[in-house]
Amino acid sequence: MDDTDAARSDIPSANRQNDAIAPEEYGSVSGVSHVEFAACYVAEMPYLIRYLQKCFDDADFQDAADAAQNAFTALLTDWDSVRNPRAWLRTVAFREMLRRPARAEYPLDTAHREPESLPASRQVELREQEQTVLSAIRQLPLRQRQVFALIYDQFSYREIAEIMNISEQAVRQNAKRARTTVKETLGILRKG
Repeated sequence: MDDTDAARSDIPSANRQNDAIAPEEYGSVSGVSHVEFAACYVAEMPYLIRYLQKCFDDADFQDAADAAQNAFTALLTDWDSVRNPRAWLRTVAFREMLRRPARAEYPLDTAHREPESLPASRQVELREQEQTVLSAIRQLPLRQRQVFALIYDQFSYREIAEIMNISEQAVRQNAKRARTTVKETLGILRKG
């Protein structure tokens, strides 16, 4: 047995062969491909955190990361029944954020902190211009912020309607109002 085999001895053999978590070894999480789940986690976690920070004006990085982690924990359990993990994660994480206690004050310097553990290719450097846009988005009503953030994450109106449990027409109206308000706030569009 070489060093590689010794290092892998704690990994169940079923995981090495077919990437499925063995139900007897991991409780109720049956049939989940840990490679597929891990790929989803790596691909979606930074975007999920940013989505939550866009939706909630008082959310710091840690609040958003905690809610996102709770959503991924729930996804692991419900993996077999979830048909659209990206949408499902945003719905669950949004609800997690709604359940957290409101803060009277929060430190502004942590409001947009990027995770240090992200690969360099994933880190998004918030520039002054992006800060201005985020500030304009945070002035929107919560529903419009949520629609705007989901559009930014490239969800279709139909998917957004499903995530938010509203009609596509309501999504379109909220999107139009949000765009108009953000443009006005940024001075791109003048009323009158």
